[in-house]
Amino acid sequence: MVNRMVAAGLGILTGLVGLIAMLRLILGAFGPGAFGLGFVLAAMLPWVVYVTYRAQHGRLTPVRALAVFGCCVVGLVAVWLFTIGPVIALALSLAAFAVIWVSDWPAARPQTESRFVHIEELTGEDAESTR
Repeated sequence: MVNRMVAAGLGILTGLVGLIAMLRLILGAFGPGAFGLGFVLAAMLPWVVYVTYRAQHGRLTPVRALAVFGCCVVGLVAVWLFTIGPVIALALSLAAFAVIWVSDWPAARPQTESRFVHIEELTGEDAESTR
């Protein structure tokens, strides 16, 4: 497992990639203005907090952490170098979040001896004991 501080840093980085991409999209389309900036910040700052919480709460393995970091680095490079970079960065930020989200799924329950049985599986003796 990855250290919680490293996982939180990856969550912040993932959220910031999305925030930067949204800023580039909105401000590039509508120009610099208080409304566009306020809209993006109101939408994306809670997203950064949520992604950070999920990353810190989950169980990121080193391989998954490396995948998240790679998506973030490629997204940051793309957002500044290409015209379609903000869209690519948003997609990579979503892919990094998907890895974080899957890492936060609950662990699988261990298989035990107890299981549900069908009525047909009960024998006459078992049926007598269940009454």
